[in-house]
Amino acid sequence: MTDSTSTGRRMVVYTRISDDREGRQNGTDRQERQCRALADKNGDEVAAVYTDDDRSAYSGKPRPGYQRMLAFLRAGHADGALALAPTRFYRRLDDGLEFFKLIAEKGLEVETVKQGRYDLSTADGRRDALRAAVDAQHEAEQISERVRDAKADNLAKGEYRGGPRPFGYESDGVTIREEEAVHLRAAVDAIIAGDSLRSVSRDWATKGVRTVARRFKQPDGTRGEPESREWTPTELRKLLLRARNAGLIEHKGEVVGEATWPGIVPEEKWRACKAVLERPERKITTGNARVWLGSGLYRCGSPGCTETLRCSTAGKGSGNTHVPAYRCRTGKHVTRVAAPLDQHVTNLILVRLSRPDAVAVLLPPSRPSENREDLAAAANALRGKLDALAADYANDLITRQQLLDGTALARKRLEKLEDQMSAQAQNNVLAGLPLGTARVVEEWPGYHLDKKRAILDALMTVTVLPARRGRPPGFQPGVTQTYFNPEAVKVDWKHPG
Repeated sequence: MTDSTSTGRRMVVYTRISDDREGRQNGTDRQERQCRALADKNGDEVAAVYTDDDRSAYSGKPRPGYQRMLAFLRAGHADGALALAPTRFYRRLDDGLEFFKLIAEKGLEVETVKQGRYDLSTADGRRDALRAAVDAQHEAEQISERVRDAKADNLAKGEYRGGPRPFGYESDGVTIREEEAVHLRAAVDAIIAGDSLRSVSRDWATKGVRTVARRFKQPDGTRGEPESREWTPTELRKLLLRARNAGLIEHKGEVVGEATWPGIVPEEKWRACKAVLERPERKITTGNARVWLGSGLYRCGSPGCTETLRCSTAGKGSGNTHVPAYRCRTGKHVTRVAAPLDQHVTNLILVRLSRPDAVAVLLPPSRPSENREDLAAAANALRGKLDALAADYANDLITRQQLLDGTALARKRLEKLEDQMSAQAQNNVLAGLPLGTARVVEEWPGYHLDKKRAILDALMTVTVLPARRGRPPGFQPGVTQTYFNPEAVKVDWKHPG
């Protein structure tokens, strides 16, 4: 590259910074000032400025500002381009070749603050430009490797791997931010107790709990100023499933060990919350929200059938009107009018919850062997054993079969411990209720449907048996409104007593 002596040119300025999560634009503003100073020195006119803020030239993702600059130059609206350095224009060889082709076709002048002017009119100039493109890609690949290696080291040590500030923690990713953590703990408890993601997100909106400020993508492809938003149920679900909430480090969707940062909630509570959110029946819905107590929970009692029941309004009852009814998912077995069945099950639940012995029967004390600290320590020891097995195999200390056998046994034990922790915290579904008092009957209508369903699931298994057709004995037209027969409903209590 050589120093420029041209004057009177119309030039565009291109600025780019790869990482600007906070949206401060300090880097691009500084680049523009330096490029304008170069233009003044050369006697050039700045025809336009194009910027890509928080955009990598190596990742391959679209750079809207860069594409608009190329279109501006192709249209002949400027004589060339200015930038801080060649790496602002490109970091990949193929991008560099495309840029050089445009320069040659249009006879453009390209100059950088740090490395002078491109001269593609000579063989040496073209060689130097290609070498610069190769060096830029090599440098970008080295940076990528260093970042990847650093993250791998942090993963092995259980350290914070960087990135945007996690909700509930300070920007260091380690120190708990209590004004956010208190809401996260309450949300975990609410989900375990049966509340829905939608109801928790509404509660957070009322309390002014918002997401961590982020720079969101705009319609033109750029990123706007940092802003926080109200939590959606989908975003809240992702937050609550995050292993870091329990002080655990996760890699590719699997918990691999204990992290160096403190957990906001105990591991057994996080696992209980995770188990609730990942239940298949939570994904079954008859609309925007469930409106029936037993959909996906009641079971079909037809011999040999293992399906659950779903509720729909297909079919017509007396008066030629649609009647919501539970039906076996096969469509071939039991069918039962929904409202009287739900009322019958609700009455059974309230009677059981109101009994004087409800606390003793439904909330038995934890056995000493189920101490939550002991379970968590044992789980972390097993995770360490899995890492040790992998290291031993890598160092040729054990055979492949020994690795497979040891890993299978450790994982089986780990899954059992994790299930124990999850089940232990599931007791919270009933622990927050006014058991053994009449208050539970008074409060029941105010519970969210998801909470009622969680209580039902914690207390009993309801099986709807086939019933004979026709009016039952004692039916009185105009008095009895349905043909509901409680004897055709089998209830298996999960807490006998």
